[in-house]
Amino acid sequence: MQLIFFAVSALVLLFGHFLIWLAIVKFFSLTALSAKITAAVVILFLFLSAIAASYLIHKWDNLATRWYYMIAGFWIGVLVNFFLSLLLVLIIKILGIWFGFSLSPAVYKIILIIGTFLISAYGLYGAFIPRVKDYEVRIKDLPPAWQGKTVVQISDIHLGPVYRKHFFSRTIDKINTLNPEAVFITGDLFDGMESDFSWMNTPFAKLKTQKGVYYSFGNHDLYLGFDRVKNLLKDNPVEILDNKRVVVDGLQIIGINYSFDRSFDLYQAILDQSGYLESQPSILLFHEPKRIDTASQAGIDLQLSGHTHRGQLFPFNVLANLAYKGYGYGLSKLGNFNLIVNGGLGTWGPPMRTTSQSEIVRIKLLPL
Repeated sequence: MQLIFFAVSALVLLFGHFLIWLAIVKFFSLTALSAKITAAVVILFLFLSAIAASYLIHKWDNLATRWYYMIAGFWIGVLVNFFLSLLLVLIIKILGIWFGFSLSPAVYKIILIIGTFLISAYGLYGAFIPRVKDYEVRIKDLPPAWQGKTVVQISDIHLGPVYRKHFFSRTIDKINTLNPEAVFITGDLFDGMESDFSWMNTPFAKLKTQKGVYYSFGNHDLYLGFDRVKNLLKDNPVEILDNKRVVVDGLQIIGINYSFDRSFDLYQAILDQSGYLESQPSILLFHEPKRIDTASQAGIDLQLSGHTHRGQLFPFNVLANLAYKGYGYGLSKLGNFNLIVNGGLGTWGPPMRTTSQSEIVRIKLLPL
């Protein structure tokens, strides 16, 4: 399955690079054969770099391969932003035809170049400077020990070649300023590639909570390996909810692993948790925001998810929202059931975010 995904992705990338070559030849009026060949060679090199960097980072983890992987990923983001800027130029041209104005070719070229640069720069900022996103959630029969308390959710950190000790340490420092009662990590703590994680204990040791840190597996964690993740977290103050349930001061906290099985029964997975009571308040950590009706029917009060990255790059946020039937991001309510889909802290692929800033979710729990 992963091989098929890689092959399809490579074909899409190749087609995208071909389109950008056509756009450059047309837009910058490259008529000389030597100019067209030079542009083709450069574009081909960038395409092959995206493939090669992905291969090399899976084979060797060092400073050179990390930077090559990051730069190649950044280029893919620039490619998307180039097409957005090109679309903007085409819209301006159409408006010019409708309203009777025209701009010089030089101005259109400036708009294309400056537009691509500004969107990409904003994307870098959005990927590495997290914001705090606030929600209030009301839960029926919420125990007094949790009433009015603040909890924090982080998701999709993607620790690995790109997001490492410095970024994660800054994140922990920011979480500590929020004085959370508990911290919930809803999957993809790791990017899925083997890397040097010898530094992991240091940031986690600084994390301060009153009632603990709870984690459930995402798909990229499982790419890295179930046992490998458990081993990395064994000396950290993180309780792994591997299809498990704990009760903390009267509140059920349930973690369900990401499942690659399309016939996976979330309802049964929840009920299988030892001692689960529908009548008792509960928080579900489940990486992907799917089977929403199922979680609601099981009596879950609050589901915390991630996975979508809010599309990460515009306009993929629109596609993500459609794919998840309107549950691609933010807070949703169905009766007493609440769902929060976190936009994520890290990135996958291009180290860039243009649909939203990376985020730490702060939730105030209130009685219903």
